[in-house]
Amino acid sequence: MKSRDYPATWRVLTAKSRDTIVSETYDAIRNAGDPPVPMDRIRDDFAGGGPMCRQYWEGFLRRFNPDDALEKSRWEMGMVGKDRAEVLITRQGADRPAVLKMFLEDGGWRAGLVETFWSH
Repeated sequence: MKSRDYPATWRVLTAKSRDTIVSETYDAIRNAGDPPVPMDRIRDDFAGGGPMCRQYWEGFLRRFNPDDALEKSRWEMGMVGKDRAEVLITRQGADRPAVLKMFLEDGGWRAGLVETFWSH
């Protein structure tokens, strides 16, 4: 994400995170009064780093500084299970860590961005 390789970022997200982002993007386009865009086209745009993808992640990066997590935080392994794990990310000066939820999907570990940070 820091290097703005958005297709690579997309590939490491869980299916739930990707589905939620596609759905939210679809709703945002519709709510803006723009012509509807099929969800499969939105999904393809994110996978390929297209204009919708770039707009989404650039907006995300205006609210989230990757350096806070990468350079100003301590990373530790939390719970590790057969198909779930937790990475504890404690920012300098924080009392408690953020708990990044990871899931084993399609033969690899995927970051649960939505599962971790979106309110349910």
